[in-house]
Amino acid sequence: MPSTPVPARPAHHTHSTPLPARTALLSRYTHLRDPASVLVTGWEPAGADTFLVQVRWPAAHGERPYDPRLLTQTVRQSGLVVAHAEYGVPLDHQTLLRSLDLTLAPDFPVPRGQAAALDVEVRVPDTGPRRRTDALAMDIRLRHRGTTVAAADTEFGWVSPAVYRRLRGPHPTVPWGQWPLPEPLPPALAGRATPSDVALSATGHPGRWLLRNDTANTLLFDHPVDHVPGLALIEAADQAAHALLTPTPLHPTSISTRYTRYVEFDAPCWIDATLLPAPGPGQFAAQVTGTQNGRHTFTTEFRGPTTPPPAHPTTRR
Repeated sequence: MPSTPVPARPAHHTHSTPLPARTALLSRYTHLRDPASVLVTGWEPAGADTFLVQVRWPAAHGERPYDPRLLTQTVRQSGLVVAHAEYGVPLDHQTLLRSLDLTLAPDFPVPRGQAAALDVEVRVPDTGPRRRTDALAMDIRLRHRGTTVAAADTEFGWVSPAVYRRLRGPHPTVPWGQWPLPEPLPPALAGRATPSDVALSATGHPGRWLLRNDTANTLLFDHPVDHVPGLALIEAADQAAHALLTPTPLHPTSISTRYTRYVEFDAPCWIDATLLPAPGPGQFAAQVTGTQNGRHTFTTEFRGPTTPPPAHPTTRR
């Protein structure tokens, strides 16, 4: 695909742009085909190398006040919009998510049962010439009604199509959705609502599961890609931690992920979860790792309280 020029700073006109054109622009910036998956509604400069991104979440259901997939997608989409719109990262470059550290407010004050508007502050602390072209560190803060509910420290990298082809070698394409799809865990054990939401399959070994890539889960698989997305791996880790801790509820206040290599669709990927020494009284720590073809692929660590915070009441209309 040829490189597409990106305007340097179109943000001032975002909300005055007609809705269809704005939706198409945001779909391009977030690399999503389904408009319903685009959480970002607009953005604007808020200072030197600081930007304010507007996001809208659908109603949250379940035992947590947020959907973990929406949380990580918010970070991804906000970072991509800023990178493409404000720093000129070409739209045809492949994104490399190298790390993602999340800190969540213990009570996560977003009411359940209704859509929620969030303001996302994105700060780019290092904007030297090299980092503007192939990598950007980002400090991201999610706020609801002025209260910070989550923070993320992450680094995005980018490579040109030619470099990416060399990097991927024998895995440039994949027969989309044609891989074997093992039976899912019971959704309640994974902390999800439906079988298509479940990213794990049982193996018969405690603390070990098989990664399950169901393309019906459009929040994770919006369009065909050549490797398992990084956010899908965080989702699998979240479900593994939930299954490991059951019946103790999973309410992490810290989630840290490091990626070491791509996860392919054409070979089994094993997801292992184990408890770590508790960081303090009433606290838990768990580590989830991925292994494919005998090689480590990623690690996610969760930390938080062993008892859930008081629930925010559902807003009734």
